[in-house]
Amino acid sequence: MIRSHLLPLCAVATSASLLLTACAGGGADDKPAHPVFDVPVEQQPRQALLTTQAARTASFTQTLTFTSSSGDTVQTTSGRLDFPGGRAAGSIDWAPAEDLPEEAKDTLMGVRLGAGRAPAHTEVAVEPDTIRLRAGEAGYWLRYEGSSDAFGTGAAVDALRGSESAFGGTLLEVLSGAQKVKHSPAEKGGRTYRAELTVFNALRLFPKDLGSELTADIDPNGTATPVSLGMSVDARGRITRAEADLSGLLDKKDSTLDEMTGLRAVLKVGGFGASAPVMPTASERTLEAKEAVTAVGEVKKGGCADLTTGTRTLDMMVSVPCAQPHDARVFAHARFDAAYPGYKEAKRMAAEACRDGYRSAPAAWTGEGVEKGQFRYTWPDEARWGVGADPVVTCYVETQ
Repeated sequence: MIRSHLLPLCAVATSASLLLTACAGGGADDKPAHPVFDVPVEQQPRQALLTTQAARTASFTQTLTFTSSSGDTVQTTSGRLDFPGGRAAGSIDWAPAEDLPEEAKDTLMGVRLGAGRAPAHTEVAVEPDTIRLRAGEAGYWLRYEGSSDAFGTGAAVDALRGSESAFGGTLLEVLSGAQKVKHSPAEKGGRTYRAELTVFNALRLFPKDLGSELTADIDPNGTATPVSLGMSVDARGRITRAEADLSGLLDKKDSTLDEMTGLRAVLKVGGFGASAPVMPTASERTLEAKEAVTAVGEVKKGGCADLTTGTRTLDMMVSVPCAQPHDARVFAHARFDAAYPGYKEAKRMAAEACRDGYRSAPAAWTGEGVEKGQFRYTWPDEARWGVGADPVVTCYVETQ
């Protein structure tokens, strides 16, 4: 006769807790694994980023400080993030050193047509499919949808969107690339980290035009100029602060930023799990960039425009009705043969054509100019002369 015996998975015990211990294979006092501190140290910056994202919402403030003999030029970016929703709302503010050369200010803040440079204050609202910005005192938002390549430089507008958070250009974008990570305990159960970034990762903080002006080392695998990185996390593993010494990026010869001697980024994060970003309301005026933002040569004669587009592209304008406040009025265009005559001759030809156009244009157009008898003009450089069509000169007066 065949006999059988049933062996219990767990031995019978006199207490439920002992039975639980025998079945679960662990002690009742065992702690669950920490989402950050219990993974290999090289992976902890990435895990801290994931834990921060898991908080769903957060506020941030980042300063980029460019040090020079003229003083400090500071960009302050701040706002609120919705990680799972892919949304963010905030602002970018520049405080340039008073004696910083004008060319360096243009490089940092972005160029535009007309006198001056891009406004020092820009509001930004990012959603999964759109980026909206309102520059300076503009009475409207510009809404960029999808890729902005059609506006001459997708990189500048697209740089406002991040991959690790909706708002681009912060140190959150580069923490996953941390190398040579070391850590030490901090107050209240947190940790601090020291690490390095490659130049390629560090350049993710900047629009391409600014990044290319900062450094000549853009080798994706280049480590010759490592960037030092610091990071602090709280006891739950959420990032509360990050900082990077980016001074090593300042290595490009004959750069407009030659006098810069230091560059440092400091990011502070908090307000975890609190309110969501406050996005622009339906009642706030919005212009669709695909309709309003255009090359200067496409603005019709007598047409009016604003000069700040957010694209950091010099030959773009925002076409607006002349009945509303505007920055400029186009009074003439001129076309030339496709053969490039050289810089000086091209400039002379453009100036002469616009001088003739100014004299023959309706007084209602030229009379709007803030400086009587003064006008501005654009013309293509050699690389764009005759590309796509005959070279086009555009003549305009600034109106405010």
